[in-house]
Amino acid sequence: MDRFFAAGPDFGGRITKVHNLQEWDALLADEKKVVIVDAYATWCGPCKTAAPVFARLSEQFTPESCVFAKVDVDGARDVAQRLQIRAMPTFKIFKNKQEAEVQQGWPGEAKLKQMLLSHGASLVTKSE
Repeated sequence: MDRFFAAGPDFGGRITKVHNLQEWDALLADEKKVVIVDAYATWCGPCKTAAPVFARLSEQFTPESCVFAKVDVDGARDVAQRLQIRAMPTFKIFKNKQEAEVQQGWPGEAKLKQMLLSHGASLVTKSE
């Protein structure tokens, strides 16, 4: 597991919590993986609704194809600024270190799953 892995009671799932730009840059270093980031705020109602679904989704995709990350916009302002977060939650997908898709607001589980699949993330098979 990488040093950023945080699967505590606040998230569950296979989620990497990003605290600063150094961690963000390190996360994007693996160009083989799709990265989806949830930019959230602890005081945001829709963010709280999205959190358990995002965690559940993180377990449905293979860790070899996809990384799920969370950024607290109040705790990691430098990352939020670089990502140009203007609303919470905001979900961004990165592929080959480049932003590939953005969704502001909570779109629901089906939309996030479709976004990930369309950018090459792979679902866990029953045999895994």
